[in-house]
Amino acid sequence: MDNEGNSLPSATVILLLGKDSVMSNFAISDKDGFFAMAKVPAKNDYVLRITFVGFATKVMPLPASSGSNIDLGKILMGEDDKILSEVVIKTDRIPITIKKDTIEYDALAFKVQPNAVVEDLLKRLPGMEVDEQGGITAQGETVQRVLVDGKEFFGRDPKMATQNLPADAVAKVQVFDQKSEQSTFTGIDDGKREKTINLELKEGKKVGAFGNTSLGFGADDRFQGKVNINRFNKKSQFSVLGMGNNINMQGFSVGEYMNFSGGSQQMLGGGGARLNFGNTGGVPVNFGGRSGSNGITTSWAGGVNGNRKLSDKTEFNGSYFYNFLENNVITDLERENFIPTGNFNFVQNSLKNNINNSHKANIRFDTKLDSMNSILVTADASIGDSESNQESNSTTRLTNGDLQNASNQATTNLSSNSNINSEVLWRHKFSKKGRSLSVTTNIANTASEGEGTLNATNIFYRNTTITQVLKQRNTQNTTNTTLGTNFRYTEPLGNRNYLEMSYLFSRNRNEVDQQVFDVKENGETANDQLSNKFKSVYLFQRPGISFQSNRDSYNYSFGTSLQITSLNGLLEIQNIPIENSFVNFLPTARFNYDFSPSKRMSIDYNTNVQEPSIQQLQPLVDNRDPLNIYIGNPSLRPSYSQSMVLRYNNFNTVTSIGFFAFVTADYTTNAIVNSQNVNSDLVRTSTPVNVDNSFSVRSNVNLTLPVKKLNGRLNFSTGINRRNSVNVLNDLSEDISNTTVNGNIRFNFRHKEILEANLSTSISRQLTAYQFTDANQSFINSNHSLDFSINFLKGFTFGNDFTYSIFRGQTDDFDQKIPMLDLSLARTLLKKKALEMKFSVTNVLNRNVGVTQNADVNYLERSVTNNLGRYWMVTATYSLNQQLNPMSGGRRGMFNIIR
Repeated sequence: MDNEGNSLPSATVILLLGKDSVMSNFAISDKDGFFAMAKVPAKNDYVLRITFVGFATKVMPLPASSGSNIDLGKILMGEDDKILSEVVIKTDRIPITIKKDTIEYDALAFKVQPNAVVEDLLKRLPGMEVDEQGGITAQGETVQRVLVDGKEFFGRDPKMATQNLPADAVAKVQVFDQKSEQSTFTGIDDGKREKTINLELKEGKKVGAFGNTSLGFGADDRFQGKVNINRFNKKSQFSVLGMGNNINMQGFSVGEYMNFSGGSQQMLGGGGARLNFGNTGGVPVNFGGRSGSNGITTSWAGGVNGNRKLSDKTEFNGSYFYNFLENNVITDLERENFIPTGNFNFVQNSLKNNINNSHKANIRFDTKLDSMNSILVTADASIGDSESNQESNSTTRLTNGDLQNASNQATTNLSSNSNINSEVLWRHKFSKKGRSLSVTTNIANTASEGEGTLNATNIFYRNTTITQVLKQRNTQNTTNTTLGTNFRYTEPLGNRNYLEMSYLFSRNRNEVDQQVFDVKENGETANDQLSNKFKSVYLFQRPGISFQSNRDSYNYSFGTSLQITSLNGLLEIQNIPIENSFVNFLPTARFNYDFSPSKRMSIDYNTNVQEPSIQQLQPLVDNRDPLNIYIGNPSLRPSYSQSMVLRYNNFNTVTSIGFFAFVTADYTTNAIVNSQNVNSDLVRTSTPVNVDNSFSVRSNVNLTLPVKKLNGRLNFSTGINRRNSVNVLNDLSEDISNTTVNGNIRFNFRHKEILEANLSTSISRQLTAYQFTDANQSFINSNHSLDFSINFLKGFTFGNDFTYSIFRGQTDDFDQKIPMLDLSLARTLLKKKALEMKFSVTNVLNRNVGVTQNADVNYLERSVTNNLGRYWMVTATYSLNQQLNPMSGGRRGMFNIIR
């Protein structure tokens, strides 16, 4: 407490051994200023050191004691009287702490290079993984959102923050499961969670401006440029981003790209793409692709993001982002197909060019009308257009080499799309504590327009050669409108027990007008077999009830809802109605137990119903790709899934040893899979059907521990993923299992401010086993990397990034090894190292190719795509901190705290 008797919460208390000042124990004072340390050996002499911002450090010698308990009584902290001069305080940094369901990393305990972005910092955090495309995994689970000081940053795309914000602006990285707005308001857990990272900024970055700009040019006309300016204060945040390059760097996620470009509709627009309407029962596993392995990409992007606290009761967030992307891909594909009548091989060479423009905006408005009522409004909108051109040549042969068919195809596709989604949440608290009512209204509309052409020549080699020539033009207009309302009422039952009742109503209307025309010398003729025009209305009703109980160290909840679904559709050209109705119970249960502030376990049980889509239900033949035909199935039933998730987190703040683990199991009845039939010409016809069940389990274990003698940290992780499903091929049902085992070892080492090195090895083995055939497939892929940086002379840094990837098939002779080496030499200049000049050589060995292996229910395929060759680049990066804050630095009365 202070001299006036006020308690000091969150004071840092460190127990050091008297003989060598090594940390023995650690604690944080609670809201009343109390702290306790257990299992402290009594035979040692100790020194207790307590720190609190604005107060002098308290140092208390504690001699060895024979007593079982030591009560230190009231500890008074005196105000620091040395504020007029700079004081350097050195304390030990605690790299990781666990606060209930939040894992918190101290960013300053993990060194990164000057001008590094947040993504570089995340790669060094134990339990965190960043893949080659920028996707983030925390303790084995995919991160879906990244916040900055608890606020949205350019919407919901994690890459916007991790690839643009400078790492040196971050003080803490917090990882947790973000609950829904409804759960946060009512205190009743509805099971909706998103793995979220919050970037807590340094105090010096929360008020003022910071950012940087970079520009680089290199061989073969390679270029990159980037600017990032942020201005924050206590009431507002404002950020501006801009970027452009032709070295395959992108500032957005794949999901955003698909939304902007209308990727979900491309399969219906070009006519020549391989159709896949959601083979949810298959066992597809994809691995091995490298960063930028999808060809050569040029991108331009820019946007603004703002957060503003309009008053004590109202906050506003908004952003706008523009993106242009041009992608050129050359792909060589080899696929081995397994069927009961004999295997066959498919080889394809394709060239594809995509151009996409997109605009996206988000707003969030949260206001408290009074002490009992609040309104939250969220909305996002996007518009975009895309152009796609593709040429391909393919052949299909039996295993003995006999040619069965050949195809040359050229497709074009032009499309535009728009999307708007808005939600209004009204929340009301009654005078009785715990009693609440909330109403959520959602309105969404998606529209797309597209036109495409198909020119194909297909040759079938039978007793006589048959040549089929297709020239087609197609158009498609699609609109989808959703209107929904959700009511939730909570009632306190006493003793921290609650009852929640809910009712959801939603109406989804879908309209599709798809016209296909055969192009002939004398004009166009409508193809009624391929054309389609339909309307459908999905109605959802879901009443539910749940119970929750909260205790000091644990809480639990359980409940159920009844989902009633009806579908009414009409295929207008064929005058065929599609009607269906489904009723399902959806129980849920959750249990959380806190063993201590740093040790936690949770168990979640959820159920879910996935209704078949209108594309899966319509009984139409789609033969725009004559080698791959699709037919819908109006008799499909919805799939019913049950999932169980077990999580365990434990981090010892004294030893800095952390253990994180989770297991997820999913069991699905009436699983929807694509039944496939391959005829004598090796033409594949796919139809969605229900199978009895499918089962999958995923697990991940992560152990992190320090290596104090080497000033480093070891991180071990391993996971096992297994999925059992049913494959229907030529009317034969077959059980298929896919098992993937992976492991990763990573070591981070730092020697003073001179050397930093990161070594890692990851190995993955995938086995796909079939019930009736001997076509089992096994792969072992491994990736070994070493990156280090050496600081020498005055302001020079040498960097090395080496990766050695091995893709190996155990059941065949496939063996691909790809060494990748990047080198750089940088020099910092000007006052406070504001300017960095860097010379870098990327892909020194000129070996970067995109290799992907994929095992599905009845085939194995490998693809190789073009990529950037070796190139050098000179880049200048300039920190704008001093120019944006001309009065910063050198002010008297400031503490310089080094931990």
